[in-house]
Amino acid sequence: MQWVDKMNLAIDYIETHLTEQIDPVEINGIMACPYSVFQRSFAPITGIQLSEYIRRRRLSCAAYDLQNTKQRVLDIAVKYGYDSADAFSSAFKRMHGITPQEARSSDANLKFYTRLTFTFMIMGVNEMNYRVLNKDSFDVLGIRRTTPYGGGTWAIVKSDGTAQKLQEIGGHLCDLGLCFGYNDEGNDDYMCGIEYSGEDIDGFDRYLCPAASWLVFTAKGTISGGILSQTWKRIYGEFMPQSEYKQLDLPTIEQYIEWDESTDTCHVDIFIPVQR
Repeated sequence: MQWVDKMNLAIDYIETHLTEQIDPVEINGIMACPYSVFQRSFAPITGIQLSEYIRRRRLSCAAYDLQNTKQRVLDIAVKYGYDSADAFSSAFKRMHGITPQEARSSDANLKFYTRLTFTFMIMGVNEMNYRVLNKDSFDVLGIRRTTPYGGGTWAIVKSDGTAQKLQEIGGHLCDLGLCFGYNDEGNDDYMCGIEYSGEDIDGFDRYLCPAASWLVFTAKGTISGGILSQTWKRIYGEFMPQSEYKQLDLPTIEQYIEWDESTDTCHVDIFIPVQR
């Protein structure tokens, strides 16, 4: 129940600061973990990025203000963190399908996203297999990009020939995906690459992953069945809240042992850096 209580307290903090800057330090204190870890685990648990949740809640509240107060559109825009009326109007229309001015009409159709609430559920009937791996530091060579959607960096390396080049360098498929976290806009800082100990190569990024202990989970099944996202959700929704392990502020890693869209099968090992 402690984890459920912490998540609800974090949501309470966010809800009371929708018209202010969300302070990562406050979230750190509530969750007793780095903000980046909370941010990364939020989407697998809830199905939505933290930044998108905050955006939806702010625009839901803004719609109420437009219909029930005489505040100027610019004042409401600034209230909910937008630099200009134009930026606010653009975001508002993307969510609600109408402009802020049109939202003032009594018969306007608007969308409302309620606040999240976490409750206790009975889980654990289905086992979760994992292993602990103590690994020395290692280098990853690849391409690191920040993209606005999941799989964005993979789309780049598969389309521009980079994955093939990495396969030639490493002698095996480009198999590693490192997730460093998300920025305030929900963009994914992600690296696709291979474990590599050679010299630097022009045009490629490099990351030294320090020695650490890793929890390793396996997602094996059908791609279309969502086995990878389901495994991530169980890791953060079931295993981590109940275990004694504390996640470190290092990138999580996906190792793609098999990913065959023609047969709809995959085998991906997920590495979570932890402190025992």
